[in-house]
Amino acid sequence: SSLSSSSPSSVALPAFAGGWRGRDLAADPSRWTHVLTSDEIAELDDALRRARAGGVDVIDLTPETFPLPTLAPRLRRMRDDLVHGLGVYLIRGLPVERYDRWETCAAFYGMGTHMGWACPQNAAGHVLGHVKDLGRDPNDPATRTYTTSAAQPFHTDSADVVGLCCLNNDVVGGDSMVASVVEIWNRMRSESPAALRTLAEPFPVDRKGEIPPGCGPTYDMPVFHVHRGDGSGSEPAEPTLMNAGPEWLLSGIYDRNFIASAQARFDVENDGVPRLTSAQTEALDALDAMCLDDDVCLHMRLEPGDIQWLHNHTTLHARTAYGVDPGGRDAGEPPPRHLLRLWITPPNARPLPASFATRFGSVTVGPERGGIR
Repeated sequence: SSLSSSSPSSVALPAFAGGWRGRDLAADPSRWTHVLTSDEIAELDDALRRARAGGVDVIDLTPETFPLPTLAPRLRRMRDDLVHGLGVYLIRGLPVERYDRWETCAAFYGMGTHMGWACPQNAAGHVLGHVKDLGRDPNDPATRTYTTSAAQPFHTDSADVVGLCCLNNDVVGGDSMVASVVEIWNRMRSESPAALRTLAEPFPVDRKGEIPPGCGPTYDMPVFHVHRGDGSGSEPAEPTLMNAGPEWLLSGIYDRNFIASAQARFDVENDGVPRLTSAQTEALDALDAMCLDDDVCLHMRLEPGDIQWLHNHTTLHARTAYGVDPGGRDAGEPPPRHLLRLWITPPNARPLPASFATRFGSVTVGPERGGIR
């Protein structure tokens, strides 16, 4: 049932524990940052030598062929904190200036194997993605924004965990922003409950041409999901009426570009894609504004050798637009910002509502969950 029509506005929405404010995390980086030690880098060097000598392809690496005796346990602890804790972590100090491209890709991918299964990031099945400006038109609704230098609004990716490894960020702009889904929910609960109820109802979302077998070009998905944490996949018909005890989880799934694209590329008559109501547009505007609030948003600038890890169900992330210094490079060259991307399904991934299967392919924890398929 529709929340806004079935729930009296006097009924309080549930509050959730586990949120954080960007202002607080910025004041205490030790909670979410680790600088690789010389011993950990030596382990990576050893694993790289072993993998190269064995002729192993980067995407065929496994925890066994890329052993990290002390770094791997740290990565697993970090993964546990991503899934059950803050949902954001930054590893610094990967020696990308010393590594060649194969070594950097192998080090990043090899670390990822100790955290879970890598998911395909596009219809071609690529599991190690490149986030860079390919000169595509950001105003074309079919374009995926990570292939441009345009600002990327707050969103989640189609995987439990995303990792971004910075190779080069020698640009003006291109800063990273992260916000807590729980903090946003709890704030909107008191400041704009009507908008929050609307965000718990379905929005039409574009697949941008990456359509799994048997699916249509769009799908319907709420932004916020209140669901049981017992693995049953059930969502209450009335999230506003229940007490959000520990048996309930809050998960977010959001990309406004894909919602806008569904409006631009499809219509009601031919495609059955309804127009957004003014209430829906206002709710999305309220959400985006909340994400940008200085209290809520954690700002960080990724430097070469930084690896940012995010839990997509409990954080939203964004990127500012970027470009070259006008006094610097040739005007015709693309900005040299270049990140590697991994989408990971960890073996300890949280239970997801059954409705997520529309985007994640499967909600069963394992190598078939998440990604573009």
